[in-house]
Amino acid sequence: MSKTNKLSWTRGFRNLTITKRIMLIYGGLFSVSLVILSVFFFLNIAILEQNNVRKQLEATVSNIERFLSAGGELSNEKLQDLLDNKYVEVSVFCYTENEGFSSHVGDVPSFLKLVPQRLGYADGEKNIWNIWVTKDDDISTESENYQIRSLKEIDSHVQEAIIEGPEQQKILLLSTQYQTEDNTYQIQVFKQLNGNQYFIHSFLTKMIVADFLGIFCAFLAGRYISHRVLKPVEQIRTAAEQISIHDLTQRIALEGPDDEMKELSATFNSMIDRLEKAFQRQNQFVSDASHELRTPISVIQGYASLINRWGKSNPEVLQESIDSILSETEHMKELINNLLFLAKSDQNRMHAKRVRMCLNDVAQETVKELELLGQDRQISFEAKEEVEILGDMDLLKQLLWIHAENALKYTTENGKISIKVWKDKKYAYVSIQDDGIGIAQEEQMKIFDRFYREDKSRNKEISGTGLGLSIAKWIVNSHDGEIFVESERGAGATFIDRFALYTESKDNKMKTEIKQMMF
Repeated sequence: MSKTNKLSWTRGFRNLTITKRIMLIYGGLFSVSLVILSVFFFLNIAILEQNNVRKQLEATVSNIERFLSAGGELSNEKLQDLLDNKYVEVSVFCYTENEGFSSHVGDVPSFLKLVPQRLGYADGEKNIWNIWVTKDDDISTESENYQIRSLKEIDSHVQEAIIEGPEQQKILLLSTQYQTEDNTYQIQVFKQLNGNQYFIHSFLTKMIVADFLGIFCAFLAGRYISHRVLKPVEQIRTAAEQISIHDLTQRIALEGPDDEMKELSATFNSMIDRLEKAFQRQNQFVSDASHELRTPISVIQGYASLINRWGKSNPEVLQESIDSILSETEHMKELINNLLFLAKSDQNRMHAKRVRMCLNDVAQETVKELELLGQDRQISFEAKEEVEILGDMDLLKQLLWIHAENALKYTTENGKISIKVWKDKKYAYVSIQDDGIGIAQEEQMKIFDRFYREDKSRNKEISGTGLGLSIAKWIVNSHDGEIFVESERGAGATFIDRFALYTESKDNKMKTEIKQMMF
């Protein structure tokens, strides 16, 4: 096969469907294995037949030797009784009495006449045990043409030969010399090896038919197995076709054994579950963002209309409208900035640039800003020792200010706001506590959701976008920390942020991560 044809065949195979490829691979491997096994069995028929014939010849020789050792007198009729198989032919020549006995069908073959004819000698002239047939001996006659194809000595008194006859028949000959107290015998037994041609041809025909049936069944089984194995894949494909943004309810039935396909189906269902939740969050986010933006736009539009109608001639209306428009514009700016921050964090475009820093410095700076803005609040700060962490100074300042701003909003005049920094053996902590209206226990898990504001009807006068704590949670998570809430309705609230303490090994690890991000 040329290289071009091979590449074309490979490309064509790869373009087939997985079902057809599995069927071809399974059927092809099974077919090749079946053909190899059939050829092996057929080639071994001759060996099996030869071994079977050899056992029959050896059994016949053993019968004759036992008969002679028991003092029995040989005759042609007696040899018939000593045969292990009726198709075995025997020739026994007694050298002492110069007499031969045989049990043959038809004339005695020339190869049986060879040894007695060559062993003509006078007593004491030569040792008969040294005279054997060799492969070079001419055993052909005018009427018969026999050739020795294989000749080997089994031991010092036994020869085995495979002889090919004039009609392509093969004969296994076992020749042995046996000596009793009174006589010396040459025993020759043989049987035709390929006498079962009809059986062999019949076996070959049946084997070919069986191979074709086996190959056909192998491809059918391959097709069934491929469809069975890929059924979950087909279900996944069907479900994927039916899934859209407006319909994420489709799932794959988890049936059958606990195999890789079931794991794949479970993984697909889990992926769709996450997509469905993500789309629900996205839809809710868009809806809430639209609602939050619609309110200030409506207010701005209303005051603009008021200015158009009355503000040109009424300075008080003009100033009130301008102040409200500026306030709503500032609210919209804050909302948009928060939305952009969250959008970047969702797209993994925001990264905390963590360096060695002192948490006390960030907390003290937040306290100073609180004292400027919250003159009617009692602000306190507590830190017994310096606490160092790996963090992003700007993000952590934004985190503490989110907590501080909430404390200002929900604490009444002359209320108390306390900021505390401390550490234990493993972690650094910073907390901001207020004595405001507090958070109900059932609401504490929801306050980190985007646009969530507890009891909006009670807090209409309190400004905010409902995104601050969502941003705070992202900042804490980006520092591998945790955020905790301790609060009860009417008893104030405490937000505690926990971070890992600074260690030299963590600093080295962080430098490596920053280098990888840069390059």
